[in-house]
Amino acid sequence: MKQTVKTAIIVTALLVGNSHLKAQDADSTRLRPTFELEYTTELQTDFTDANWANLLQLRAAFPISRKFSFNVSSVSVVATDEEPLAEELQGFSNITAWNIPFALSVAGFTWHINDCHSLFAGIRRMDEDYFCSDDLSLFTNASCGGFPTITANYAIPVYPMAAMGIHYAYDSKKLKIQASLYNGTGSYEFTGRNNVFRICPQSDGIFALGQVEYRHRGSRYYLGASLHDWDLLGIGERKPRPSTWIYAEQVLGGNFTLLAAYSHAFSSDELCNDFFAIGGKYTFKKAELGIFSDYTRIIGIDEWATELTCKIALTNYLSLQPALHIITTDDITNCIGMLRLNVCL
Repeated sequence: MKQTVKTAIIVTALLVGNSHLKAQDADSTRLRPTFELEYTTELQTDFTDANWANLLQLRAAFPISRKFSFNVSSVSVVATDEEPLAEELQGFSNITAWNIPFALSVAGFTWHINDCHSLFAGIRRMDEDYFCSDDLSLFTNASCGGFPTITANYAIPVYPMAAMGIHYAYDSKKLKIQASLYNGTGSYEFTGRNNVFRICPQSDGIFALGQVEYRHRGSRYYLGASLHDWDLLGIGERKPRPSTWIYAEQVLGGNFTLLAAYSHAFSSDELCNDFFAIGGKYTFKKAELGIFSDYTRIIGIDEWATELTCKIALTNYLSLQPALHIITTDDITNCIGMLRLNVCL
């Protein structure tokens, strides 16, 4: 009997010790820094001329404790020609920008309040959190990273610019709610009046936005709104400028998803007031095929843009993506072909 009790005590001690070691290992893993490198290179052509664009993104997360972490990410952009191949308004490539050796996208602290709630404070880009769903991110059209009713109207913190701000997120299985408040003007510089660390609502205005995302059986539905308070016309008059958007990813069958979007800016003197889009995504083995077509009116010019694309996963970290853009701007049609290679480590 004594031997049995002694054995039970030893086994219990071993189990408790093993559980403690596992908990320590889990904490060690949770508090370990993580690093990510993503490189995108893209050949663009209008079938007469060509351009070569490159984007390097570096990301890192440094856990301070189980509740707090420091997050940082950057972009570097190099292209053979900073001038676009076509005189279109929306931007057929979401990596095209002026040449930038180094710019911050994120640099700040995240408070993981619990499993659902988090709060970030520091430098951040709007499109780190909004307009970045997996289906929308398939397309290379810049409007898929931010509707022009927002990005064309204001110099907000959207790629490649960022700004000081705070971002709150509630994320559960069915529902995700986000709200952000930024300095009203974004930048990518580190010195001078237009530096990315600037907080000056008096001259730069403020930019606030929020979004609700509902998930159901693989489908996703988004409703968002923004408010920009700034002297848009440079005439010494500031006024609140609201906009809203609705976006849906409806699964039809196992492999096909229907995409639809609408956005509206309410002020009559905006550069862009309306954006309409519809598209679809089909998944076949390791390939994603997509079509996305949109209409908008910017500075009084009508533009229709259609993208046909196919993203092929060659390995777990390497993908190849050809795309064809057919863009009609003010009754002038341009065709742009692209071949994109993406490496993510």
